[in-house]
Amino acid sequence: MQRIDRRLMESLIAERGTSGTPGVYTDRRWLVRELFWRSLDRMLALSRPTRRRRVLDFGGGNGVLLPTLSKMFDEVTCVDLNADIAAEVVKVYGLTNVQIISGDIFGLRLPDDRFDTITAASVLEHIQHLDALALEMERILDVGGELLAIAPSENRFYQLGRRVFRYTKPWDHYHDGDFVIEAVGRRLSLRRKRYFPVNWSPLAVFYLLRFVKEAPAGQET
Repeated sequence: MQRIDRRLMESLIAERGTSGTPGVYTDRRWLVRELFWRSLDRMLALSRPTRRRRVLDFGGGNGVLLPTLSKMFDEVTCVDLNADIAAEVVKVYGLTNVQIISGDIFGLRLPDDRFDTITAASVLEHIQHLDALALEMERILDVGGELLAIAPSENRFYQLGRRVFRYTKPWDHYHDGDFVIEAVGRRLSLRRKRYFPVNWSPLAVFYLLRFVKEAPAGQET
């Protein structure tokens, strides 16, 4: 996992960020930054793509995954409502195989069966109409393609961590990890679920999830 330097992230957020840009990758406390960087690393470790042609980084507007994904896949597309920071990351790191799109995924009409992998790191809990997004992800994933996601547990341990590190629950945290599994699982098959940082539910901060688009009955992947 290629990490972006905290001071670089601070400058990018100051220049191009919005009030909604999460500060966890620039937090002065090492433990907070480490928790989130390692969660990304563990999420990517779940990946078992059938091909490494195209990946969609959904909601990746802070650009933290782009240097790593650009090495893993032939083509990377990043979609976010505001992808200005991601665009700056592309420039700084010279990521020539990364395309940045600022916009609503529902209005982009991305091609059917386009992506081998979609990443959604700490994003799905912010999508109010998650059933509609799951349907769209099913459409743009190739058969056998995977969705890798991080979702909050929202359990007592998670809530305690918020209080200890003085983070306020965002107003648009609509869902917890269990709801994400339920909503996305209606369209994609859940193949892996792990808890992080400890693979035990009571001490889970995040769910690390891997879903797969199954082939229609009678069709081989």
